Amino acid sequence: MLRTAVAPSFTEIGQLAAIAAIRTALNFFLGREIANERAEIEREHRKEGSDPRSPAAPA
Repeated sequence: MLRTAVAPSFTEIGQLAAIAAIRTALNFFLGREIANERAEIEREHRKEGSDPRSPAAPA
């Protein structure tokens, strides 16, 4: 294990690069999906006449 940290091979560097690329892509697409979902929820609330950011009215 320590050998990998001190003197990594090209295969190990390639695996690390592949993992970093996959994580970056997943993070990008997940962030975009969350933003789209929030925008859709906000549009639905505006259509209903309420603001999703405002606190609920006291009962």
